[in-house]
Amino acid sequence: MESLSILIPVYNRDCSRLIRDLHSQGLELGVPYEIIVADDCSTDRLSLERNRITAENIENCRFTGLSRNMGRASIRNLLADESRYDKLLFLDCDSAVRDGLFLRNYIDAADRASVVCGGAIHTDTLPEPGVELRWRYERKADRERSAEFRGRTPYARFTPFSFLIDRRVFMDIRFDESYNGYGYEDVQFGHELEKRGVSILHIDNPLLHLGLEKNDVYLGKTRQAVMNAFSHMEEIGDSSRLLNHYNRIGRYHIRWLFRMIWKLSGKGMERNLLGNKPSLRIFSLYKLCYLCSLKQNTCSR
Repeated sequence: MESLSILIPVYNRDCSRLIRDLHSQGLELGVPYEIIVADDCSTDRLSLERNRITAENIENCRFTGLSRNMGRASIRNLLADESRYDKLLFLDCDSAVRDGLFLRNYIDAADRASVVCGGAIHTDTLPEPGVELRWRYERKADRERSAEFRGRTPYARFTPFSFLIDRRVFMDIRFDESYNGYGYEDVQFGHELEKRGVSILHIDNPLLHLGLEKNDVYLGKTRQAVMNAFSHMEEIGDSSRLLNHYNRIGRYHIRWLFRMIWKLSGKGMERNLLGNKPSLRIFSLYKLCYLCSLKQNTCSR
């Protein structure tokens, strides 16, 4: 591998520790590298300033502050545009490296595929009250996040949380900026990788995910993600488990039943999901019922 651009999109998160840790590991790589931090018009001024000061005082690191919020897809595309090197390592800002070999592990795998995904992991115990829904969901998903498991369906398991990609490949595909807010732009990206036959490798090199939203925030983001899936069905194809369920019940002509469940029990499901013991089965049903309740004009781009 010749050179590395480490790209971190940020919104309302103090990632100064992450920047410093990556800088320390970068010094030991033996290849040219850069760290670019792009703040997506954060409203948390304290975190913004901490990130800016940290980045501006570290060699090979630069900070870009945006005057308007661009969103998850657009800011990643912007970071790629501003990068200089042949390999791009995208990392979410709400993460932490777990050991001193994080970058080295990516470097060692870089020549084995055009895309390398390192994975994610979460704390064994609830980090704070009020984030039970996201924490339970992610902890269950962690059981299927080993490299061996992800490698069985490598494109469907793509995530932008932490991945290395050839710059030329990324610039050819890019993230679709028509997605609003949170969700499913990553699923479409993985689908595009598969359609184009881009090689992808999953390795066990997880970042620790720290940014778990409060239950009400995560539920709102989930509804936004479902709307994104609904309005991009054609682009996503069969890469979404939720859309596959939606299409299956459509073939049996029973979507009306899930619309009825949404109408009668949607609020009751929300009460469970906003409580301190949310059911993941109810969460799955909630997403499918909400999807069935949507009409095209609800999800216009």
